[in-house]
Amino acid sequence: MSRRLLLAVWWFLGAAGLFVAVLAVLRADLGGDHGVELAVTDVEGVWQGSDGGRLTVRADGSADLERVTRPGPDCGKSAWADGRTYTGAARWVFDTYPDETPGIRFDYQGPATAKACKVYLVVVPHEDGTQRGFLPHVAGQYVRSAGPQG
Repeated sequence: MSRRLLLAVWWFLGAAGLFVAVLAVLRADLGGDHGVELAVTDVEGVWQGSDGGRLTVRADGSADLERVTRPGPDCGKSAWADGRTYTGAARWVFDTYPDETPGIRFDYQGPATAKACKVYLVVVPHEDGTQRGFLPHVAGQYVRSAGPQG
């Protein structure tokens, strides 16, 4: 094999290896998921918060929020008893808060303004099989008790 041909083969192998490495990095960074896929059985139940909040999640997409810290100032602050939390009905869907692992989003109408409000619960599975979560807009952790909720 001539020296030129050998150099061309090595250059081609190096370029191909670099191309594969770049694709792998892009796939991991952009195309990879930020956690495992969630199922209804992963989120259904009662989530009790260390801040006193409570989220009741049902398989039919309905939910009850109790004493959940409001996500922003435009979600009916003046109608809430303490001005900081929401208690009432909501609907939930699977969604991912930006830069977090998958979770669920609660949608409800703000009581004073009728503005559509959203609260995200980021779900973090643990090695022991329990599900824990947090609301990105407040400090504290939520722990789930599994089971159907009426």
